[in-house]
Amino acid sequence: MAKTRSDWGKRIAWAFVVLITGLEVLTMGDAGLSKFQSMDGWMYWFARFGYPPRMALLVGAVEFVGAGLLLIPRLASYASIILSIVMLGALEAVLTTETDLGWFDPVLHLAFLGIIGAFHWKRRWRRLGSRGEAQVVGEGR
Repeated sequence: MAKTRSDWGKRIAWAFVVLITGLEVLTMGDAGLSKFQSMDGWMYWFARFGYPPRMALLVGAVEFVGAGLLLIPRLASYASIILSIVMLGALEAVLTTETDLGWFDPVLHLAFLGIIGAFHWKRRWRRLGSRGEAQVVGEGR
């Protein structure tokens, strides 16, 4: 059976999402772990950004757990939303503080997380309705 253009397009899109998901899992997981490994440095940066220094630990935990949740298709859209909020905070911090940590990385992460979230949105966690059928959370009958 011959593959149509639509089939190839879907395969290429799927491969692209797998690639950027892998990149996000590695970079976000590493960023989360680094906040625990070089705690003093990150606490300094968070204080300089105007945040409580201990918030670096919370952000590190959210990044690490969020990276793991990106690997679960039903939770990937929610993880991408949570990680996007973290990246918006990072973007705000680098834009409003004189620092050499550029704006490009948070923007790139936001773009990738948006693609991952949109791709997995139809697969997000569902709850069962009163008749046993699956419903999208937040969707009416």
